[in-house]
Amino acid sequence: MFSDIHHISYLVPDLDGAIDSYGERFGATVTGRGTVSNLGEVAFLQVGDVEVEFICPVDQSALADADGKWVVHHMAYVVEDLDRVVAEHRQRGYNFVTAEPFTNFMGYRLIYFDPADTGGCLVHLTDAGSLRGA
Repeated sequence: MFSDIHHISYLVPDLDGAIDSYGERFGATVTGRGTVSNLGEVAFLQVGDVEVEFICPVDQSALADADGKWVVHHMAYVVEDLDRVVAEHRQRGYNFVTAEPFTNFMGYRLIYFDPADTGGCLVHLTDAGSLRGA
């Protein structure tokens, strides 16, 4: 079902600091930056063949117990036909956070599973056809 891991997302207390850290340590470059309502300021970075997402949340209480450390927010998997995969999972009784897939500011078409169906973890599926170079 999954063809690849698209990215791992971290909550960070300081977006610019996280960007600078990955740039300095790993040669990462920012591929997109924006604001997601009710979530916070977001940046996507490319590190070799891997994409990483940093989120500086509006609600900093998500980082209250992290003592300045980054916290994994979600995992994103790539699927070849998002609509088919969503339909198949709905038939199997899985639920999703939104009624339909949506497109984020990076142009990625995606949908989040209901965390109750993924062991409490946030997981989203990203349509391969919406990724750069697809």
